[in-house]
Amino acid sequence: MSRLHQPSSRTSNSPSSSIPYEMNVQPARLSRRRVLALTAGGVLAAATGCGGASSDRQALVPTVVQVGTPPAAVPGFDEPGRWAGRTLRVGAWGGEVQAALQLMVWEPFARLTGCVIQEVMTDYGALDRTVQRGDPYADALVVDAMRVAPLAAQGAIQAIGADVGAGVDLITPLDRSVPAYAYGMVSAYRRETGDPDEAPQSWEAWWDRERFPGNRTLYKGAFGTFEFALMADGVAPDKLYPLDSERAIESLKRISGKIVNRWWESGVQPVTWLSRGQADFGSAWHYRVLAGLADGEPVGLVWDQGLLVADHWVVPTGAATDLTMDFLRFATAPEVQAALAQQVGLGPVTSSAFDHLDPLFEPTLPTAPENLPKLVRQDVAWWTANNVEANQRFNAWLLGNPDD
Repeated sequence: MSRLHQPSSRTSNSPSSSIPYEMNVQPARLSRRRVLALTAGGVLAAATGCGGASSDRQALVPTVVQVGTPPAAVPGFDEPGRWAGRTLRVGAWGGEVQAALQLMVWEPFARLTGCVIQEVMTDYGALDRTVQRGDPYADALVVDAMRVAPLAAQGAIQAIGADVGAGVDLITPLDRSVPAYAYGMVSAYRRETGDPDEAPQSWEAWWDRERFPGNRTLYKGAFGTFEFALMADGVAPDKLYPLDSERAIESLKRISGKIVNRWWESGVQPVTWLSRGQADFGSAWHYRVLAGLADGEPVGLVWDQGLLVADHWVVPTGAATDLTMDFLRFATAPEVQAALAQQVGLGPVTSSAFDHLDPLFEPTLPTAPENLPKLVRQDVAWWTANNVEANQRFNAWLLGNPDD
């Protein structure tokens, strides 16, 4: 399933989406600003989504924090000629996340080891075709966690050494993959007064249209939407799986009249609708909300009962392993994970990354010690086995009874 937290298609079979090009190994210029504008008790408080009103809530003191500093040194990676003459083909989904990976992971690895990075896009069709002919188009790819087991069953990806990603302790590893970064689908809201009490602190409250009147927006699909609907119906977060699809749909019927024409399909939509006043409450990817905050949009988020998700690195069958495994060790190093988190708000997958992070950033990261216990971990195995059926049930209900 494409969760659409990037603008590019995850399953495109278009040849143009997988044509590699050599990237310039100088730091890339990102389309998004490279500073995060925070306000004391204002934007940062909105990002935490909890706690009482601060005495300085209205004293909006601008603070500009420079982000996007690539790691200058990483232990074990101090041989600029180690991979001289070698090329590493690496890719993700495009958009701001791929731009951040390029700046914080790929370019520093090239600089510190001497290899040339050839950037591609994750394309499951291209992966299947090129592996089948014995010439994989990439050496390392970011993929959806739900695709790891099917790719392994197809023989499309190869085993990864046990020492690779050994420090990953915040996200559960999967067979033949290494967690790359984490993010959350959370409850977002339109900020009017800056008071966190204006936002529902649970999905049960989110479903209460009398207490919290206003238009809602949810993802147009079963993923996340079913989890939130079930928690709204009283299911405890630790009792969600296996998901009861029929119960979730019955719960959705109680709120769907407030979501007509506001089922989002692109990750940028809910934040746009919230900022423009076209919706008051919605589910959204956490880092999209952070980007809106940095741009001065009147949005906030609540971590409680959000869904914790992670993308994973995989190595296509037939790809060179020496250079690729070295790259994966680098990508999961604490210093690199910290740099990536500061650039785009993605959660580190190793707890030691927080030793290299300014504490100011912690409230904005899903895997920070303060936020991680509030989130529900995606049951990857359940979604891998039930994704198609769950979405068929969701679509059958939505298309048959959109106004129920």
